[in-house]
Amino acid sequence: MWIATSTVGVLFSTVDYLTWRISVTNWSAAWLALPLLVAEVFGALHALGLQATIWPKEPPPLRQIDDPSHFPIYILIPTAGESMSVLGPTVNGAIAARSEYLRLNPEARVHIIVCNDGRVAGNPDWHLVESCVRQLGVTCITRTVGGGAKAGNIENVRHLVGATGDALLAVFDADMVPTPDFLIATLPPFSDPEVGWVQTAQYYRNTDLPVARWAADQQALFYDVLCPGKAARNASFICGTNVVIRAMALDSIGGMPQDSVTEDFAASIRLAPDWRGVYLEGKFAEGLGPVDAASYLKQQNRWARGTFEVLKTHWSDLVHPRSRLTGAQRLQYSLACTHYISGFRDLVYLLTPIIFVVTQIPAVRGADAAGFLRHFLPYFLFGQSAFWAAARGRSTWRGIIAGFISFPALTAAALTVISGSRSSFTITAKQRDGSVSWRPILPHLAALALCLFGLAVVAFRGFSAPDLIAGAWIIYMAAMLVVFCSLTFGDAFRSPGARRAPRAPRRRLVVNVPVPLRLTAAAVSVISFTLSIHSGARPPHPTAFHPAPCAHALPAGLAVTTGPDAGYVELARKLNMTGISARSVEIGSSFPAEWADRVRTSGGIPWLTLVFTHNGKSSLDSTLPAIVNSVQDTAIRRWAKEIAKWGHPLYLTVLPSVDRNYVASSAVANGGVPTDSARAWTHIRRIFDHAHADNVAWTWQPAAPSDGARYRPPTDQIDVVAVTWIQYPGTQWVAPKEELDRIQLTYPNKPLLVTFSAAGDPNQVGAWIGAAVSAAKAYQAIGLIYQTDGPDPYAARKDLAAWRAGAYLTAQILGEQGVKPVSAEASSPENCGAVS
Repeated sequence: MWIATSTVGVLFSTVDYLTWRISVTNWSAAWLALPLLVAEVFGALHALGLQATIWPKEPPPLRQIDDPSHFPIYILIPTAGESMSVLGPTVNGAIAARSEYLRLNPEARVHIIVCNDGRVAGNPDWHLVESCVRQLGVTCITRTVGGGAKAGNIENVRHLVGATGDALLAVFDADMVPTPDFLIATLPPFSDPEVGWVQTAQYYRNTDLPVARWAADQQALFYDVLCPGKAARNASFICGTNVVIRAMALDSIGGMPQDSVTEDFAASIRLAPDWRGVYLEGKFAEGLGPVDAASYLKQQNRWARGTFEVLKTHWSDLVHPRSRLTGAQRLQYSLACTHYISGFRDLVYLLTPIIFVVTQIPAVRGADAAGFLRHFLPYFLFGQSAFWAAARGRSTWRGIIAGFISFPALTAAALTVISGSRSSFTITAKQRDGSVSWRPILPHLAALALCLFGLAVVAFRGFSAPDLIAGAWIIYMAAMLVVFCSLTFGDAFRSPGARRAPRAPRRRLVVNVPVPLRLTAAAVSVISFTLSIHSGARPPHPTAFHPAPCAHALPAGLAVTTGPDAGYVELARKLNMTGISARSVEIGSSFPAEWADRVRTSGGIPWLTLVFTHNGKSSLDSTLPAIVNSVQDTAIRRWAKEIAKWGHPLYLTVLPSVDRNYVASSAVANGGVPTDSARAWTHIRRIFDHAHADNVAWTWQPAAPSDGARYRPPTDQIDVVAVTWIQYPGTQWVAPKEELDRIQLTYPNKPLLVTFSAAGDPNQVGAWIGAAVSAAKAYQAIGLIYQTDGPDPYAARKDLAAWRAGAYLTAQILGEQGVKPVSAEASSPENCGAVS
């Protein structure tokens, strides 16, 4: 029931997640986004493949037709240079298995043959193997002409002794010691004439060695979980050792394939249409696992090369109808053929977050945290629960790490096969040779250095939500690399070759630091040096700007909605409204330093509104989810640095009128929700804080300040509240004093900037502007700004003229009320009195 429930959960959550994931892919950075998407799809498909494999299914019963004890039985033990300390126990185990089987089946014929490839492999002690084996009463056949590696060795012996037709071949690697009941357990299934082979698991007896124990953990998932499920679907593998094969089955495909270093897997695909494979659970042989990291990675590389070669040469068997494979067989063999592509997947998982934190180019855009959690969390929880339920009691976290750290060996294997390079058959070392080599883990140390660099960048720049997510993933990857490197170091220092004899005292101290530690220290040094350069290159902090919550004077100025400000500087001087100058600029533009300098020279303070459109048009990049998820971070960071470099007081508004649906960065449209407003504001502020843009007064400007509690960021992140009144005929005009009453209750003790514009009957406009100026003066606003273009800067000239007329009226009213526009110094804290 649990498998069925988890499978349904994994299926639906995977479809949901991938559908969402494709929709938020940043196709504008396809070079980064597409590999990550492909890696995620690959991982998801294999997770579904795991569920399809473990779905409960009973294999068809075996028929009792033949008596396997009447068939000639050959126990074949290939060797290519292993010493007798390794080979001897295997030969003795085979002798014990033969004795036990003959005790129960005295008429049976069981032959043990050591297939000696030491001579063609160039092992100088090949003749010693011959003499020792023969002393044990076992036949030894030494090959004199090479070719075909292990498969060629077996085929040579098979034809020399006539192990064809109805013969049964039990094959053991040189280190795999069979249990006495091996033949008793594995031969009965051959009573069914359709059975082509019977496979048993591989277990390691040297798990006192850390690397061997980790390799055993990794293998356990395959042998204890996957193999039974594959066999139930008649898609089991010949795994090269601990297997009994019907010679007639091999004859039907022309013998053991010799064009792959994983001849067993290639044979399985060819045999599957006509023969049935059986998998027996239980321990019927034990061997020697990899003794160190080098031998483990070499083993993974060999298995991956062989699998990729099979995929390269037999892919048509997996898809072509004439191959006569069943659908289940095609699925299971396809999963096996593509399994080692996980090396590329893990490499992409490693590099993508590091590239993101360094370049700030996201692979995903237009997604918020809520959407991410809504789709990813069920996918992750169902997948992990299903995996660990299947692995419980069979594999541990060590198997996960052992699989991940294989990525250099797996990617190297894939590149070898893709390039068509020829590579020799390599044997996994069964014994330590006393030497310690750090070369196999150099890629892991380099990857660890990259992770440390990425984390240093995150720590230096600050902790935005996307950076935290990327940083968490980098920490996860780095932790696995650290654990593996620690395992390798500890294992190396425990090895006999790592022990050094005491040395005579020397006059000067020389510390012999291992190569990996030197590389790690070098990586840390490079990171520190990079950060020091970055710190040294940082511009001096700009002048801090903290607007006072009140003002004795009322600086007045003009605002330009968009476009160039030509002509408005002169107009401001003419009207004596130079205390503040406001304009809007798009995110893709640069900071208008010349304009800001002119405003400052005239005694005013610039007020800049930054909008996330391009050429007046919005896009997905303009939305609040895109801003929250760092799509605009590169541009925002550039703006922050330019403003910090300018270094003088500046009012800054981002997300203007965010509470309305007509703006690009809306919290009520374009995919935005009210809570996105505060998150986007905080995200932008954090980037400016990291750039030390302390000269910015953050000016919050919603369309309706008194009604914007759902949209506003925390009040401690608001320096100034901007009030905007645009009045025109046919609408209900704001009562300025009553509106400021409500705003002061909503934002107590916050400085106010009042910006307004009006068009219509001159008498009505003049009366209303007088009320607006009086209200601003009564509430000691720190600035009064008239918007010369009205709401639409692209309106017809005659319409713009109606709005601009209000600027002259404003200047006249200011003069009549004795309000003299002054510079910023007049509203500094020391000149500020109590709020009335």
